[in-house]
Amino acid sequence: MAKILLIGYNPPQLLIDAKIEAAHYRTWQFLQPLLKDGHSVCLCAGARREPVSTTALPDEWRNQVTYRPIALGQRGWLSQLQAAYDSFAPDCIVAVNFFQCLYATRLKTHKPIWMDLYGDIFTLVQTANFRTKTDRGLQTIAHYMKDILSAGDAFSGCSTLQKHALVGQLGSSGRLNRHTFGFDLAHVILPGAPPVPTHMPQRSPGRDFLSQFGISPSDFVVLWCGGYNTWTDVDTLFRGLQMAMAESPKIHYVSIGASTYAGPDTMYDQFYARVQQLPQPDAKRFHLLGWRPWAEVGKFYLESDVGINIDALHYETLYGTRTRLVEMIAGGLPVITTLGSELSDLLQAHQVALTFDVGDWHGLGQQLMLLANDAERRDDMARAGYAYAAGDLSFATTTQPLRQWVQDPKTAPDKLPENRIALRRKTEYFARTTLRQLLWRVTGADS
Repeated sequence: MAKILLIGYNPPQLLIDAKIEAAHYRTWQFLQPLLKDGHSVCLCAGARREPVSTTALPDEWRNQVTYRPIALGQRGWLSQLQAAYDSFAPDCIVAVNFFQCLYATRLKTHKPIWMDLYGDIFTLVQTANFRTKTDRGLQTIAHYMKDILSAGDAFSGCSTLQKHALVGQLGSSGRLNRHTFGFDLAHVILPGAPPVPTHMPQRSPGRDFLSQFGISPSDFVVLWCGGYNTWTDVDTLFRGLQMAMAESPKIHYVSIGASTYAGPDTMYDQFYARVQQLPQPDAKRFHLLGWRPWAEVGKFYLESDVGINIDALHYETLYGTRTRLVEMIAGGLPVITTLGSELSDLLQAHQVALTFDVGDWHGLGQQLMLLANDAERRDDMARAGYAYAAGDLSFATTTQPLRQWVQDPKTAPDKLPENRIALRRKTEYFARTTLRQLLWRVTGADS
């Protein structure tokens, strides 16, 4: 069995009362199968502006996990990370999420590194810059990405489209060279579902938990779970809900989550303001509960009727994914989502989700009313989704490329000492490139 240094966010089990986002689930998705396979893991976990976890490790992890909480990105983080590496002496390194991959590039090591880039950073930065109305940081991110692409030996993304983007990025950084021909550098690891019981949990008809928020057993609960990002289409969400609520007085909207970013007039703020402008009887059917502890989330799944996801259409939607959808179907909840991501197409193909086009609030309203009036269909979708989460979308299945790699982690061929380009040859290549660029600009000749 291998010794693995895993650099990531804290898994949800170590942040019981904190806001949990996709990056925390992604680390759990990588950690759990590695432990199941019998490996020893040094978990170096933390993130900027996140307090160091003081929660004890779950009992089932204690014999295999060495936990090193590190305030990554803050003062002293590099010396702490290097010390953890030196004392653990791993066989390989696995870094999960963009900045954790960047931190891994600073380690003094010759061990193979797996870099998981969960979502394409350039599309994420584009959406953030659209929100802030600035292009600040583009060149910085490009340089960071080049460091990651140069340091890694294997790479993974959240979708097939992101894998293709990674191949292009590897090519532009010089990694698609003669030494890596035929070597599989890029992989797909879809968002995954944690291990679930063989039988789907029984739903709670009495609404013992949701009753404290004014929900009755006869209500039809539409659940939003997670952040309202820049790409959340709150106009379509609001209008679709209004249409369905006008048709059925039993429909209620429950939201556990809020804005994922700080700033004026966030998507969540816009949605909240529209709810507040409604007449009181209508506003009472919107239950905006903010971020809730991770330990409560499963109760919301069990007592809701359908989970919902809504995106706007841009590159992040197409290249990225939506972790919340997998979480919900693993909780036995049928889902409705916009089309756009690869995951939405897969859920539609496996008949575990109803879908509608981006911006089609009328389509959203229709799908909500369809499920509100068809309990049998809801049950069929819930069972199919639960089976899909337990099978093809399980942690164990989705991480198969990583699990195979750690059995015999290899340094990429172009990083082997005998294949590294000598300084003299690098200087020659640089001179040739510079001369050709000059000729092109002056004469239009390419050689």
